[in-house]
Amino acid sequence: MRQERHFFVALPIPSEDLANTAKHLSLPDYFRNVYTLEEYHLTLRFFGPLEIEEQQSWKQQLQEIAHTIEPFVLRLDRLIAFGRDERPRVVGFGTEADELFQLASQVDPNATKPFVPHVTIAKKWRAEAEEWTTSPIQPVEWTVRELVLFEIRPEASPRYEPIYRVQLGKEE
Repeated sequence: MRQERHFFVALPIPSEDLANTAKHLSLPDYFRNVYTLEEYHLTLRFFGPLEIEEQQSWKQQLQEIAHTIEPFVLRLDRLIAFGRDERPRVVGFGTEADELFQLASQVDPNATKPFVPHVTIAKKWRAEAEEWTTSPIQPVEWTVRELVLFEIRPEASPRYEPIYRVQLGKEE
């Protein structure tokens, strides 16, 4: 029996610099799931299952939204942990940018939860791991150039398959 397909809209962030920073954090010692470079992304909206018609509608909406936002630079400059500080469920690189919040509000105008922009790098704490301690990270900048509709494929690698990409900025 096939699981329901789930989808989300995100900004792909395949930064080698972020991957190198993550490597120095010894994430496999603490977390069961450590993200790979090609899985780095910043989620703007999670959908869950989408019918074919809904996917088509979102592709059109994403195209319209993307053409209202020019490419912009994100500065990923902190670690963010969700859950208990010493044993977080999820850890990621955090950021803030006016353009990012503007984009997120267009993709999810009726959000029910506050938008906490981050690139997840690991999740699912190892029960046997020692307590997690963090130190400041070297900031990494990344230019955001596209919006992507992803499908989640939990048993595959990478786990997230881009099914639609649209470039930011006005059409030439």
